Formats: sequence, structure tokens, C-alpha cells
Amino acid sequence: MSNKNLVLSTVMAGVMFAGNAAAESDETFVVAVPQEPQDLAAQAIYKEVNAPGLRNVIEPLIMSDSQTGEFVPVLATKWERIGDDSLRLHIREGVTFHDGTPMDAEAVATSIEFVWDPENAFTIQEYAGPGVITATVESDNTVIVHSSEPDPMLDFRMTLTGITSQRQIEENPSEHYTHPLGTGPYQFDEWNRGSNWKASRYDDWWGWEADVAYGTNKPQFDALEFRFRTESSARMAMMQAGEADIVNAPQASDCARADEYEEFRCVSGPSDRYLYGRLDHSLYADERLRDERVREAIFIAVDYAGLSSILGLASVPQGQMGTPDMTGFNDTLEQYEYDLQRALELLAEARADGVDVDGLEVEVMGRNDTPRIGELVEAIGAMIESVGISTVQTVQTPAVANPRFRVSDYEANAPRALLQVHVKQNPAPDFGLNLLSNFGCPDTDDPAGATRSSVFCDETFDQRLNEALAMVGKERHEAMRELVAYVHERHLTMPLALLDHAYLISSDYELVFGPAGRLLMANVSVTR
Repeated sequence: MSNKNLVLSTVMAGVMFAGNAAAESDETFVVAVPQEPQDLAAQAIYKEVNAPGLRNVIEPLIMSDSQTGEFVPVLATKWERIGDDSLRLHIREGVTFHDGTPMDAEAVATSIEFVWDPENAFTIQEYAGPGVITATVESDNTVIVHSSEPDPMLDFRMTLTGITSQRQIEENPSEHYTHPLGTGPYQFDEWNRGSNWKASRYDDWWGWEADVAYGTNKPQFDALEFRFRTESSARMAMMQAGEADIVNAPQASDCARADEYEEFRCVSGPSDRYLYGRLDHSLYADERLRDERVREAIFIAVDYAGLSSILGLASVPQGQMGTPDMTGFNDTLEQYEYDLQRALELLAEARADGVDVDGLEVEVMGRNDTPRIGELVEAIGAMIESVGISTVQTVQTPAVANPRFRVSDYEANAPRALLQVHVKQNPAPDFGLNLLSNFGCPDTDDPAGATRSSVFCDETFDQRLNEALAMVGKERHEAMRELVAYVHERHLTMPLALLDHAYLISSDYELVFGPAGRLLMANVSVTR
């Protein structure tokens, strides 16, 4: 790979291509990414931040167009609703997995059941919706997807569902997590732990001969390499040295410095990701965190504009973890007001009523794969301490931090006073999934469920949310809108920042990406 002069377009679209495009390049396209995948399982394609580029190997049934929001066909050529709880998928014929086995209706049904099986406890369960998802074969090329509860977003969930080899799932399931066998234009080659993962062109990809497929053109590179570089400075150095074609998730300072170079530049745009701070509440929490005055004081001790400045490529949310285009967005809300004097007054009132505020210590904790997390937890901790509440700040690896985000770990560490600082995404323009995963009462007997990371239990909220999840249209919007206000008033989770997505990209490439920030080689063009 060599340096090239940059030509880039940040068109926010998922345009379908027709016919053949530019000629294939025999180069390896190198991407510097900020973290190593936890695994390469099919379920990982739902969240680009966890496994950047994996959708080039594993494809979904349906894809969401990033500009219009409309669903477009991938491995399903068409689909239709059957009542309020089922979906019929028509499967693309003549497609093979990378192990040579056929992608037929039976294989698709097997993948759907594997990905959405609660027993497998995949993280995608946080987007499972109100019911349990199952799949059955209807004919050689049709599959019926069913939810145990009415689910108006069942087709959306198929945009998150990666389809992989049935033979591997049934005969060698352990390899499913480390050796993905999908249907995409690139087939997995190797994963060198701590260094990179690689893929090469799959000559039997269905899209090479298809009249219409997804993206702006047919992938033009012979091979892909994703190099893991946790430090943003290391990723920037790769771009400066001409060792990377694209850098994923650069810092704002890197984007500013990119203006000094002719060989590459920074492009950014709105994303579906947000940074939140979840403060323990109902389950095994320190009882002092149930006092509304203490909670409000912590929330208004945080300077949200200041945090966005620290992050860069970020903006202050409007008091909720989403954007105005989402169903359920409440435009009457404002971000929690930064007010140290009011915070001090609230804590003084709590002390006067016998609340041991001075004995409370809040742990501000983040994962080390979150950009600028050290600075963020230190800043948040200092802000909270400025009103008289002690804090301790910790940054932990995903292996250590992830169990602490799950209800199965709450009781073992009771009473907790934890403020989790983490990045999450809204993969759909709808607050339903957001509200369920963040605020639904978790089932301690089912620690793998959609609500497994919530710290809030409220029967009234759960009942209203379950009713709203079955609604559609204006009725759904109004119901979700009221619930967004309900959780805002109770100071449950801080919407810390809305995050932009950014890339550094080297010369002579044109890149198309949308709010999900998905890096699809079908959206990368050589223009030299």
C-alpha cells in the first residue's frame, strides 16, 4: 500500500449499485481500528464498533439504507409481514457460504435461531424486542420468522442478523466465534490475536454476477486487513507513514491535524452512537442513591458541554439518548442544567434529613476501549467531587468491565454505587430498543435478557413500555415520547454526549458511509 492523493465523498447513503464498476485492485486495503474484536461471531455485525468491517464477511438478510432509512434486500430478496408477530422472508437463491455449503432456507432458519436464542446470551439480545425470536422453514426458499409477542420491528431485527454456515453451527460451533463463514464478498483468512484479522476476495460471491446488489460499486480490493491500534496516536502514525488506507475513530485533534496533510484528510458525520453515564438505582444499589436529591445533585454537577469539548466530534444531547429523527424523541426536554449551587443545596437538604452524603463514594468506571475514557472518568469524578461526594475513578478492560455491566454481577458487589461510562448505539430510529435495554427491569433469573444491563426497576414503566412496544405510527411515537420524559425526570442515566463518526482516509478513495458508520468495501471506490 502506498500514499495516494485524496478524493473523498461523505455521501450519507446506501445506494444500490447495478452492473460492473471499477476494475479490481490487487492491493490489500488496510484499516486501523481502535479495538480488537471480542469475537467474530455472526451476532457481532449488529454493532460496527465491536467488530469493524465484519459485514464484508458476514451479510445480513436485509440492510437499512443510511439516508432514507428504507430497507433494501441482501440475502432476502423480499419479505412481507404476517400478522403482528411474524415475517415471511424470501431467500436469495444460488448463494453459497465460504465453506461451499448452500445458503438455503434451512441454513437461514438455523442462523436466525442461533443468533437470537436467549440461551446463547449474545449481546444482540439487548435489541431482541418484546418477545423471543424463532424461525421455521416454510419452503425451499422461504422462512417464517416469529416473535412470541407482537413486534412491529421484526423486519428491522433482520437487518442486525448475520447469516453464517449451518454446517459450522451444527458441527463445529466453537469455531463460529473465531473463524466466520459468511456469504460476503470477502472470506475470512486469519486472526492474529493482538495484531490483526485478514480476509481475501471470495470469487463465488453472489454479488459479482447480480444485476443489483448493495453499495455504490462492487468491492475492488483483493484483500482486507484490520489492524488493532488502541491508541489514537498509533493509528494516526500509521496514516502519516502510509501504512493505512483508513483510520477508524480518530480523535478530534487528529482530524484537526489532517488539514496539514495532502495525503489524507478527515471526514465526519452524525452517528447513531451516544456516550452515557448509568448510575446505580434499584438493584443492589447503595440506598443513598435512591434519594432523588442525591441523584439530581450528581446529574447537575456534570458540565455536559465541557465533556463534549474534551471528546471533540461530539455534541450535547437534548436530555435524552437519541436524536430528533427518532420515534419517541421528546422535543420538550432539555439537557440537565449544570448548576453547582443547586447541587450543593440539594445535598444540604439530604444531610439535614439524615442522609449520610459524606459517607457515599461513587465509582466512575469506563472501559479502556472507549475513546479518551481516562480523561472522561477523571473529569466526571472531579465534577462530582466538587459538590462534596467522594469518587474513585477506574478504567478497566472489557474482560473485567463487561461482567460489571450485567445484572448477574450486581448482587455480588452490593451495595453498589457505580456510574458506568460507556458508548452505546441506537441502531434503529426508534426509542423502543433504547428504553428497553437501558431502563427495563432486568430478570435476575435470566441474566442474558434484553434488559440485563439495566439498573432500574419500575412496574409502571415496564407495563407502559410493553404496551408501547406493540404500537405503531403516531400512537407509538406519543407513548415513547412520554416514557422518555418519565426516565428523564427520575435522573436515571446521564446522556453525556452524542458522538459523530469520523474516518481518516488516504488518497484517491471515495467513501460512502451513514450514521451507523459501517465500513463496507462496496462503498469504497478507487478514483485515481
